[in-house]
Amino acid sequence: TYDPAKFKEKPMKIGVSATFAVALGADPGKEGEYLQQIARVLEDSGYDSIWLADRTVYPVDLMELYPDRWGPGQADPQGQNVIEPLTSMSFVAGCTKTLKLGFSVLILPLRHPVMNAKMISTLDVLSGGRVIFGAGIGWMPEEFEGMSADFHTRGRVTDEHIEMFKTLCGEDGATYQGEHFQVSGKTFYPKPIQKPHPPIWIAGNSRAAIRRAVRHGDGWFPIGLRVEELLEGKETLREICERDGRDPDSVTLALSLSLRMGRSVSSPDGNRQPLSGAMFQISDDVRRYEDSGLDHLVFSVSIADPNIALDS
Repeated sequence: TYDPAKFKEKPMKIGVSATFAVALGADPGKEGEYLQQIARVLEDSGYDSIWLADRTVYPVDLMELYPDRWGPGQADPQGQNVIEPLTSMSFVAGCTKTLKLGFSVLILPLRHPVMNAKMISTLDVLSGGRVIFGAGIGWMPEEFEGMSADFHTRGRVTDEHIEMFKTLCGEDGATYQGEHFQVSGKTFYPKPIQKPHPPIWIAGNSRAAIRRAVRHGDGWFPIGLRVEELLEGKETLREICERDGRDPDSVTLALSLSLRMGRSVSSPDGNRQPLSGAMFQISDDVRRYEDSGLDHLVFSVSIADPNIALDS
């Protein structure tokens, strides 16, 4: 089995997404037991972080709408039944002492920035400064419809949400004036333990996501990229940093991948997807990502059954 201790002397850190693609609703009432077990296993085994996904609602005809994601032979749609991540992470914080607490990722246009800042800052305080704030714009129009949110302004709303968060984490009375959100002359409590705020990792594979990471975030957090694609993204990041006057080394490079042990999965081009197949192939993939300069690797176990996912 994979031993994370072998990589402790190297810069890359490894975390596990505990809810993405795991159908917690398949065993109602046992969600807390599963979270507690996996959190303690990860901490005791030397992993760096645990991650929780965000989903509010999704269409009942998900497989018909998105067959490339949830059709035959693809992910189990029940894996979209995720528990609310911020309240769930408070539970995880109480079960652990050192494990970093990451969100992969919070869909910011579906959350009010002041309340979101309050919850994240509170979690950072209660956990002793262990939060990693993964932030995304969302991609499923049906979810935005269910939340009465504007899908088309989600990029601009996300940018303002992040800047509002930074303002609230700073000195009381500070002013932020955006198109969608404003704050001025207000006291905000509690302030997070991590200064100036918990690290903000921006999700997304596009150039716009990389630009958002450079201008508003502390890290870039794409999903599913091969090593070659990751290196291309790093070059884009360096280019944007140079243009914006930012040190590219100040941007944490993280990546989210699905782990499929014992089962090779092919991409549309016929090549094996990273972190799928035999253990020696997966170990080689991990080393290649580490050699590419990746700071954090976060993998999800693509198994719907929570018990099997925990064993894996």
